Amino acid sequence: MSGSILRNATIHRALRNELSRDENTFLLKGILSEIKKVVTAQQFDLWFSSLSITSITENTITFMTPSNFVKEWLQENYLDVFSSIVYKTLNLSREVLFLSKEEDCSSQEMSSSRQQPSLDKEKGTSYEKYYPIPLPFYNFENFVVGACNRLAHAAAIAVSESPGHAYNPLFIHGPSGLGKTHLLHAINNAVSVKHGFKCLYLSCERFLNHYISTIRSNNWESFRKMYRNADVLLIDDIQFFKNSQGCREEFFHTFNALYNARKQIVITCDSPPESIDSLEDRLVSRFRWGLLCGIESPNIETRTAIVEKKANLWGLELTHEVALYLAENIFKNIRELEGAIARLSKESKITKDGITLDVANKVIREITGNRKVVKIESVIEAISKRYDITVSQLLSKSKISNLTLPRQIAMHLSRKLTNMSLNEIGGYIGGRDHSTVIHADKKILRLLKNDKNLTFILQKLENDLLK
Repeated sequence: MSGSILRNATIHRALRNELSRDENTFLLKGILSEIKKVVTAQQFDLWFSSLSITSITENTITFMTPSNFVKEWLQENYLDVFSSIVYKTLNLSREVLFLSKEEDCSSQEMSSSRQQPSLDKEKGTSYEKYYPIPLPFYNFENFVVGACNRLAHAAAIAVSESPGHAYNPLFIHGPSGLGKTHLLHAINNAVSVKHGFKCLYLSCERFLNHYISTIRSNNWESFRKMYRNADVLLIDDIQFFKNSQGCREEFFHTFNALYNARKQIVITCDSPPESIDSLEDRLVSRFRWGLLCGIESPNIETRTAIVEKKANLWGLELTHEVALYLAENIFKNIRELEGAIARLSKESKITKDGITLDVANKVIREITGNRKVVKIESVIEAISKRYDITVSQLLSKSKISNLTLPRQIAMHLSRKLTNMSLNEIGGYIGGRDHSTVIHADKKILRLLKNDKNLTFILQKLENDLLK
């Protein structure tokens, strides 16, 4: 059968939702070949290479993605691309939907009538059917190392080279969006390649869901066999255990079984173990048997390096000035930086022009929810009134002690509420450089952890400025 005839036959069967596996593959190949024409090779490998078509109905076509993370990026940045190509391929419009394997797993009932997942690699019984497959593009090579994460990165590499012996367990903690999950995937990928071990990566939430499902099915043998047969167990966001005493009890025994068998355990959390509500002392103690290492928010230099590396992965050319501007204005977590790069990539396709500071500023405002932009003059005036000092005193280079805190607050709020760069803020407030602004910002953030009165003052200033 010729290619065009096969294509037409496949399309007609697709419209009736009667595709065989081979026809499904043929249709997917055609769609992906069109996508290759509008994205770079790196982008294709990163976002599209693992897709499959899960269903076609009279009104929709659904693509399966390897994770919620990929699903969200595709929905936000490539939905229009897919819609156009699907229309071109099928000669008929279809609503494009994305479904992650994680969602597909959670929608399936693990009843006793169904075989429980295991680590067996026989067809149909692989745990990948139920649990998200670690993402290959999260590896050690594209993890940007800085002072904020150097220990965690080094420990993760040591674990991947000697699982079960180096730092067991490895407990990585830090706020969301700073690279903990990236390191989990990197460990999994490295261990699988170097040692051929059975690695089981999953979120704490999925472990909890599996536990609840097993209560209904009462198939505890399969549940325990699945986790205790792993050579490496990687669990993300373990803070969610705090809501289930029974689940914590089951994990306690799983931990003991793996540890006693010299199997590697890697855990991530948004805080150190002793800070997790309702976590028993015996679990806190076990989490401390190995190595605890924190990941902090990256400094300006590391964030700039992250922007430049992520942009390179997207095939996006950014000047250092634009990269620095993004790093200065997006500082909460790395995911926001990744989101900015994705939007800039989309913007560059639409405009066919280079990315300027104005374009970067537009994207930053979109990410921050189009919040009200506060002028630095307003910040300075509000602080001068609150602390009963003149504007000229606040902007001076005087080092009188009663000016230090208000000046640091001015720099902190200017960084948070204005669209000015660090250099612009420092220049406005007494001709200082960006390092002074960074120091002031960090100082205020440290004080806010223990000073409730300062927290109240800053909340009141910020609320008044944003009115």
